[in-house]
Amino acid sequence: MRMEVKKAATLLEILQQAFPESSRTHLKKMIRYGCVRVMECKNLKDGIVRHPEYLLNSGWHVEVRKYQERDSLKERPPFRILFEDEYILAVYKPAGILSSGRTTEKVRSMFGMVNSYVVKSTRGKQRAYTVHRLDREVSGILLFAKDEESKFFMQEHWTEVEKYYYALVHGLPPAKAGTCQSWLKENSQQVVYSVKNEVPGAKWSVTHYKHLATYTWEGKEVDADALKLVQAGKEHPDSLFSLLRIKLETGRKNQIRVHLSDMGCPIVGDRKYGGDSKVKRTVRLLAYSIYFPHPMQTRRVNVEIPMPEGFVYIGSTNEY
Repeated sequence: MRMEVKKAATLLEILQQAFPESSRTHLKKMIRYGCVRVMECKNLKDGIVRHPEYLLNSGWHVEVRKYQERDSLKERPPFRILFEDEYILAVYKPAGILSSGRTTEKVRSMFGMVNSYVVKSTRGKQRAYTVHRLDREVSGILLFAKDEESKFFMQEHWTEVEKYYYALVHGLPPAKAGTCQSWLKENSQQVVYSVKNEVPGAKWSVTHYKHLATYTWEGKEVDADALKLVQAGKEHPDSLFSLLRIKLETGRKNQIRVHLSDMGCPIVGDRKYGGDSKVKRTVRLLAYSIYFPHPMQTRRVNVEIPMPEGFVYIGSTNEY
């Protein structure tokens, strides 16, 4: 089924008009599963759109395919797509995989996998471009551009991008909310550390945090009364863990990990920066939300993922 867009609206609104008998949930599934293709009449580009809030202009065309007409499961990419249009691709990066670099038999990188997907899905007309990076140990949302113009736009407007993380840390932060800032420098062993003054190679870094909740080793949330005893010094906080929401003002290598360690609250599982060795070596840092200006449309896009199940459960190295 093919239809023309009569008035500027989001993709979901267009589908609601075309299929009034269908629920929003059903229409969103159609979009997510790649059943909707958008065509721009001006430049004849077309592509599958996977975000319901994608803005369509008057004169464009929308083509809806049945579920059985979708690409086969074998053709699906080996990663989770969170947002995709002709210019930007947002994917989920698991911990342990490099953000950039060439994918080989021994080393996997998100760029290598994403680039292969973009080249194949566009029959060589487009390729992937790195917009930003996440540490290898960190999981979460990662953005790629599909052309150089979009890449340059995103990098030039990177200060307008809002990035949020969840971090599970040892102990309690010194305040309910606060800011960590310092000059960061990297040594020859690729360890990043804070320095008091600006020195050659150091970069100014700012990290904002907010305390959301406190948990026990078993992942049970600590109530307000018990938390007051800890804050009053009547109970020791070593066996407690805090969930923080992090907002980055700058995006330096290992920035969050270093700043939280400097604060006395290293990230759970992050042994490189002070995490307890008794805890499983899984860095509990998740890039869960990103809010960015679209390179070709006058709107901002928000991509967000839920906290994974078990994120606040600690787990020891003695478990098998």
